[in-house]
Amino acid sequence: MYLKSLEIQGFKSFPDKTVLRFGDDITAIVGPNGSGKSNISDAIRWVMGEQSTKALRGAKMEDVIFGGTQKRGAVGFAEATLVLDNSDGALAYDAKEIAVTRRYYRSGDSEYYINRHSARLRDINEMFMDTGLGREGYSNISQGRIDEILSLRSVDRREVFEEAAGISKFRHRKEETERRLANTQDNLTRIGDKISELELQVEPLRVQAEKARKYLAWRDELKGLEVAVWLDSLDRLAAAAQKAEEDYRSASFILQQSHDELDRLYALSETLAQTLHEQDTELEQIREAISEKQASIREVDGKIAVYESNIQNNRTNIERMKLELQDADTRSASILGQILEHEARIAQIDDQSAELNAQILSLQDESRAFAASADELTKSYVQWSESQSSIQDELADKRAQSAAISQAEQLSSARAEELNAQNALAVARMEEVSGDLERCNNALTQAREEASSLENTIAGYQLRLDSRVKKRDALRDACNQLEIGLQTAERQRAMYREMERAYEGYSKAVKHTMTQAKAGALTGIHGPLSSLIHSDDDYTVAVETAMGAAMQYIVVADERAGKAAIENLKAGDKGRNTFYPMTTIRGKTLSEPGLDTDPGFVGIASKLVRCKDEYRQIIDHVLGRTAVVERLDDAIRISKKFPRRFRIVTLDGQVVNADSSMTGGSVIRNSGILSRANALVRLEAQIREQTARLGEQKKALQTAESDTVKVEYELEGAKNELRQAQDAVLRIEGEARQHEVLLGAVRDAINANEQELASLAERRKLDHDRSVALDTQTELLERRLEEAGRKLSEITLSQNEALEKVRNLSDEITRRKVEAAALEAERQSSVVARDHLRELGSSMQCYLNQKQALIDRLIALNVSIEEDITAANTEKDEMSAALSGQTDLLQSSVQARI
Repeated sequence: MYLKSLEIQGFKSFPDKTVLRFGDDITAIVGPNGSGKSNISDAIRWVMGEQSTKALRGAKMEDVIFGGTQKRGAVGFAEATLVLDNSDGALAYDAKEIAVTRRYYRSGDSEYYINRHSARLRDINEMFMDTGLGREGYSNISQGRIDEILSLRSVDRREVFEEAAGISKFRHRKEETERRLANTQDNLTRIGDKISELELQVEPLRVQAEKARKYLAWRDELKGLEVAVWLDSLDRLAAAAQKAEEDYRSASFILQQSHDELDRLYALSETLAQTLHEQDTELEQIREAISEKQASIREVDGKIAVYESNIQNNRTNIERMKLELQDADTRSASILGQILEHEARIAQIDDQSAELNAQILSLQDESRAFAASADELTKSYVQWSESQSSIQDELADKRAQSAAISQAEQLSSARAEELNAQNALAVARMEEVSGDLERCNNALTQAREEASSLENTIAGYQLRLDSRVKKRDALRDACNQLEIGLQTAERQRAMYREMERAYEGYSKAVKHTMTQAKAGALTGIHGPLSSLIHSDDDYTVAVETAMGAAMQYIVVADERAGKAAIENLKAGDKGRNTFYPMTTIRGKTLSEPGLDTDPGFVGIASKLVRCKDEYRQIIDHVLGRTAVVERLDDAIRISKKFPRRFRIVTLDGQVVNADSSMTGGSVIRNSGILSRANALVRLEAQIREQTARLGEQKKALQTAESDTVKVEYELEGAKNELRQAQDAVLRIEGEARQHEVLLGAVRDAINANEQELASLAERRKLDHDRSVALDTQTELLERRLEEAGRKLSEITLSQNEALEKVRNLSDEITRRKVEAAALEAERQSSVVARDHLRELGSSMQCYLNQKQALIDRLIALNVSIEEDITAANTEKDEMSAALSGQTDLLQSSVQARI
């Protein structure tokens, strides 16, 4: 088990999402004081369940959330995720990789997750027990923690040792068991106390039970007395009913006379209505003409407003494009400055390269001069050696001369062998260096190909990541929209349910009666009539209008329940209401021949309502004599076709009564009690649908987030490989340059040895010639023998100094050539950058020309639109004059009608 990665977002100094990946080797995090190194250790301790704000270097837990800066606002939560490799099963969790997440909000809410599943703090503590990773573990040692452990009391230090020994889990289990046993003992004590209290209540409860039995006996006796009272009341009611029948017959005669008078008045009303209708038709034609003129004027006003809006938009676009042109000019000037900088650098590099080349030529000339001097010294050495040999040969005998010559030849041969050996070693070294150089070139080609391949791979990963990020963001937006819609629907549902529970929209009397019924004070109460029926949304307004006040009438089981409810209202002074006893109310449904075939007829109002069969008679009583039609014109036509037969209601709530009176006006839709019930049903269905959709979207979002994280991980891995490949390219290029320099040096050494070998061959030939000449020059060379020895020493010293200077100059020439090659590479890079900036400047100039042309077109378009506005204003003035004439005509007609 080892730590794989740590993901931090919003924790202390990490406002953005930061991922730290840890490899198998040692990972070190370095930085100056105050850079946030300790915050990483705090994040690891925090995500493993640390609850002490002091241990997290804060005053309260809210301090772990990024508090914001002058340039950046505070965040709302802190989150950290610790990823551990569990392939060896060290943690008691069935997964090869475990991700522990902790999230804390400013509101104080805290959440824990294990592999993205919600968990408790206790689960995390138990999982890390005996692993050394818990809060009391020893795997996370922060600055000063060792001194703190050593300074703790032995009891506190014992917890660290127990964690290391692997017994902390059992200690925690023991403490938890002891705590549960203590709680159980406390519960047993409380239960004993309750038993003692209940034993004291047994005797009073026995007395109360005896009182209850007496109450039941007296209640049965009361029922018998109430039955006798009801029978007496029925006798009195029968006498009152007989008297009411006689009064009814007398009132029927008076009613018939009133009907005859009413028919006469109806005929007069029809004549006046026909005259009024003709005048209304004439006025309506005038109003329609005025409305047409007003609509035309509004249309012209709309065109003028559109023209003015277009002009304003064009002016705004012109100003914006002018600002863009100024910005583009600034960028163009910046590009020109960069081009000048690159050209200045190229000129500077050319000067430096020329200076280096001049220095190299000077050093080469100096090296050749020293080489020539060394050759001259070698020749002088040979000459003086020949003189010395000649003198020695002459001073000795011919054998000594032959020995001297032989010794000189041996020295030359040894030097020649030494040079040949050096040449052989140099050739071998040259072959080795050539092989290394070839391998470097091959490795360099392979490394460049690998880097190019990785760049293509990264581009593919980036495209895939962009696609998945877009998909994830789209799913996240969809989830947010669904959650907002779901919350809105749930709030509306809760509001409607609360309105249903509190009987919102009902009268005080209805609320009081239903409250008493729920409390058990009243029986036989079925509820308001509106709560017992249902209707489609298309018919809701018509049904509510047709029912009117009857919507708040309460349905009861029988007359006795209705009487009790009325008495209850009277006793509490809670107002009045109407009650429908189910045992007495009988309904009658409208059946008019030819009504159902009328084109505007929708149906009888009672047929458009759904209810239980036990309430059907009451619904027919309330709505059975009401017809529902589509429009008011249909209602007027049907009312004339069936005069004074029934009431007619339109779908939008307009009413034509049986006496031809009309009631109407605007109606607020979806505000009635029936509409509220239908809205509640729709909200229930909408919540179920949105909950299902939200679950599907969240699953898709979780999959998209997982895919995005996977691609991000693969992209980061490819970028790391690319950086390694680029580092390898640079390293191999450096090695190749070193091999090239070394190969040149070996070749120069071989050439120098070849020249020395040729010189030795020539020297041996001269030694042979001098040995022959020394036989005749012995006397002359004897006086010069001492001088020859001194000269030879001086020449040898000078020769060594010349050779050393030649080697130093060769090294200096090599160094100057490397500097010249680096300058040439930098010059090529600057040339490429300068050419790219020139192309960018050319593109910028084309962009400026296009913007200027677009500004000219918008200015011309504004001129054309202003001409259209002038024409529209002229047309509007003409229409206004015509409208004034029609208005005068309407006023004169209305005055004449009055």
